Amino acid sequence: MNTGLTCIIDWLQFTIRGLTYERVILQVLKHDPAEYLPLPKGRYGYKSQYINGHISVLTDGTEEMGIHVILTGKGCREYESTGKLLELMDRIMVNDGVCTRIDLAVDDKTGDLIKFNEMIRSANSGYVISKWKTSMEIIKRELKDGNIIGHTLSIGSRSSKMYLRIYDKAMEQNQDLADKWYRMELEIKDDRAEVLQNILLFETGVGRVISGILNQYIRFVKPGNDKNKSRWEAEKWWTDLVDSMDKLTLTKRPEDKSIEEIRDWVNKQIGPTLAMLMLYDEGDLEGLFKIINSGKHRLKQRHLRILQNSQRA
Repeated sequence: MNTGLTCIIDWLQFTIRGLTYERVILQVLKHDPAEYLPLPKGRYGYKSQYINGHISVLTDGTEEMGIHVILTGKGCREYESTGKLLELMDRIMVNDGVCTRIDLAVDDKTGDLIKFNEMIRSANSGYVISKWKTSMEIIKRELKDGNIIGHTLSIGSRSSKMYLRIYDKAMEQNQDLADKWYRMELEIKDDRAEVLQNILLFETGVGRVISGILNQYIRFVKPGNDKNKSRWEAEKWWTDLVDSMDKLTLTKRPEDKSIEEIRDWVNKQIGPTLAMLMLYDEGDLEGLFKIINSGKHRLKQRHLRILQNSQRA
């Protein structure tokens, strides 16, 4: 059933113990460890960090901390250019790893189902029944002219295991005002993420998971005369949205890094190393040209695809 909604995994974090970071990259991510460059420092208590685009591998923590991997939203899209996220989640489980955060994003590019403005009005008026305690409307403006460039409704706490945000994705992407694109994201962490990992791999479709969570956690309602708010009737636009999610399946949305992103990455991550080599060679660039010419013979299919797509654009 085509509802106009699509769903993607838009963030993935996992931890694996008992493997080196090289084995995690090779055996779990199915990437070449040579494509991951070291950063000067780690984070989250890990002393070392290796990155490939928007995918980070953290290591050198305590033995209990293991290896921690982060795929941001952009990292998920980059990963899907060569692999499948559900297959990655399966390999995480096979290697005794656990997912610690999974974000599910539902997109509506018609504005017919995710009624963003109605949600804002209902939340501001208190016409919501929810296990979450608080909501926050976030409006981002440009100081030079006051134009709104970001609009988000967040529900719940970022520190909790379950968090919901709804926002104007077209505005975030700086698209034409006539374009409609609203996104609803569920951020699921810790043991809830591990449960979700199992459900996605073995039990049911992602749409049923999302509709089940929403039915359990929140309901936008019409104000009524009954003093017992729990008996207020749900807004039809809300029940239509939740019902339409039930049949959703995961969509693969591959996205290569652009040439400009790669250029920026080389500048930030490799630029100092190239400068060091140039200084060592007293300004002679012949050594660097040899490195570049050698690299031409090691180009892979994905490098050629990125180059071809950039030239076509």
